[in-house]
Amino acid sequence: MNQPRTSFRRHRAAFSLIEVMVVLFIAAIFVVVVSNFSNNASDLNGLIALNLRARSDVSQTLQIINSEIRSAEPSAAGAYPIETAATGTFVFFADINHDGAPDRIQYFYASSTLWRGVIAPVGSPATYPTSSETVNDMVDNVIPVSSTPIFSYYDDSYTGSGPSLPTPVIVSAVRLVGITFDTVASSPGQPTSTIFFSTVVGIRNVNLNY
Repeated sequence: MNQPRTSFRRHRAAFSLIEVMVVLFIAAIFVVVVSNFSNNASDLNGLIALNLRARSDVSQTLQIINSEIRSAEPSAAGAYPIETAATGTFVFFADINHDGAPDRIQYFYASSTLWRGVIAPVGSPATYPTSSETVNDMVDNVIPVSSTPIFSYYDDSYTGSGPSLPTPVIVSAVRLVGITFDTVASSPGQPTSTIFFSTVVGIRNVNLNY
């Protein structure tokens, strides 16, 4: 009478061990899933923060660029406000130092960077010696958008949509300047992200009789 009872106890003990192993296996899977989710959430938060920082930095830079382009005016020697209007280069004159003498400003794309070159006028009559140009990088990791140039130009018929002026651009026809590009936001330990930027800025002082 005692033997069957002992066999039953052993069977129950063995079954409980299997249950424990199954529970441990499920718990291990749960820990792995939670860990992966936590890592993915951390990566996502890092990517969002990276995008916000990069977008904020570039947006502030574009505000500076827009302000300078908007204030283009005749050079210190009386030349037309716009000197060059090409797809990768825009050259104009503006008094960025507010000293009463317009500087020669050159924005150009080279080596995945949007650069700004500044030449202050010297002499009388004023000249702009290229040897004195100060060049600084404005936006890094720039990628041109497919089929869209970095700089595009529009006349006074532009209403927010429509084609840009054909190249070569006649500078006297330019009333608005479009800037379009992608940037790659990257940070150590974080995935990279591509951010699109596009702006169109009007020039106040180009409706002059030249």
